[in-house]
Amino acid sequence: MAAGQFVLAVPPAMSGLDAEMLLYVGLGLLVIGNGLFKPNISTMVGGLYPQGDHRRDGAFTIFYMGINIGALISGIVAGSMAEGYGWNAGFLVAGIGMLLAVAIQLIFAPRHLGDLGVEPIARREARLSKGATSRTPLTREERDRIKVIMVLGLFTILFWAGFEQGGGLMALYAQDYTDRMLMGFEVPAAWFQSLNPLFIIILSPLLAGLWSRMKDREPSSPVKFAFGLIFLGVGFVCMIGAVLEQQTAGSASMMWLVGAFFFHTLGELCLSPVGLSMVTKLSPVRMGALMMGAWFAFIALANYLAGMIGSLVGEAGAMSVFGGIAITGVLGGLLLLIFAGKLVDWMHGAESRHAPLNTQLNEG
Repeated sequence: MAAGQFVLAVPPAMSGLDAEMLLYVGLGLLVIGNGLFKPNISTMVGGLYPQGDHRRDGAFTIFYMGINIGALISGIVAGSMAEGYGWNAGFLVAGIGMLLAVAIQLIFAPRHLGDLGVEPIARREARLSKGATSRTPLTREERDRIKVIMVLGLFTILFWAGFEQGGGLMALYAQDYTDRMLMGFEVPAAWFQSLNPLFIIILSPLLAGLWSRMKDREPSSPVKFAFGLIFLGVGFVCMIGAVLEQQTAGSASMMWLVGAFFFHTLGELCLSPVGLSMVTKLSPVRMGALMMGAWFAFIALANYLAGMIGSLVGEAGAMSVFGGIAITGVLGGLLLLIFAGKLVDWMHGAESRHAPLNTQLNEG
C-alpha cells in the first residue's frame, strides 16, 4: 500500500509516464496491499482469543475503534497536506505513514503478540495435530458454520447498502436541504462525515464493556446483527423526519442528521466488529483468511448496491428512498431475530456461552 501511495504521489511530468497509467498502477498496488492486509489483521485479532472466550466481540469492538481513530487522524493529516500543498503531497504523507506503521509492527509485534501471525495458523494447527492438512474434507460442523457466515453475509449486504448512503445520498441532503447555520456560522456539509468516526470512538468502549460484563447473558451474533439492522432502520426514520420538516419549513434541522448518524453508528457497532469476530469463530482454521476475504466481498457488493439505491432518488424522491430503507432494515432485523436460534444451532457451540434466544430477548 505504501508503494501504491508513492506511485500516486509522482507528478506525471516528472515521471514521463501517462497520468492514467500512474493512477491504475497506484490503485492496483493499493488493492493488492489491502487484500493482503485487511483479512489477515482481522484474523490475527481473532487468534488472540481461544474458542469460546466471551471477550472476543469486545476486543473486535476496541479494534474497530482503533481503526476509526486512525481514519480520523489520517484524514485530517493527508487531507490538510493535499489542500495546502497539492494532491501529490497528500499521497506522499500517506505512504510515509504506512512505512511508519510497518516499523511499528516490526518493533512492537514480537513483544506484544508473540508469534501470532508469524506462522500460518493452518500450518501450525497441522503441525500440532500431527497430520491434518488443508486438504482434509470439511466436516458437517464446519459446513454448518460456513452456512451461518453465508446467511449473515446476506444480511450484511442489506445493512451496508443502507449504511453507505451516509457518504452519498445523506451527504447531498446535508448540502442542499439542511439548515446548517449554528450561531451565525454555517457548518460545512463535509463535517457531517466526521460524525460516524466520532460516535464510533465514543460508543466503542461502552459496547465493548457491555459485551464483556454481560458474559453468559451476552446476545449471540445473529441477535446483535438483528439489532444492527433495526438501528439502521431507526436512523432512516430520522431522515424521514428531516424530509417532513424540509417539506413544510423549506429546510431540515441538523439534528435529524446527527440522530441518523448516531443510530447508524450504533447499528454498525452491533454488526461490523461482531461480524469480523464471528468469521474468526466459525471459519475452519485452514480457511480463516479466505473466509474473511469473502466477508469483505459481501461488503463490496453492498457498496455497489448502495450506489444503485442512491441513484433512485431522482425518480422516487428522498422520502421513498429513506422510507424504503427504514422499512427494509427493521423487517430484516425482525426476520433475523426469528431465525437466530437456528443459526446458533448451526454454530455448534462456537457461541455456547451465550444465553438462549428467549432469555436474550426477555433480558435485552
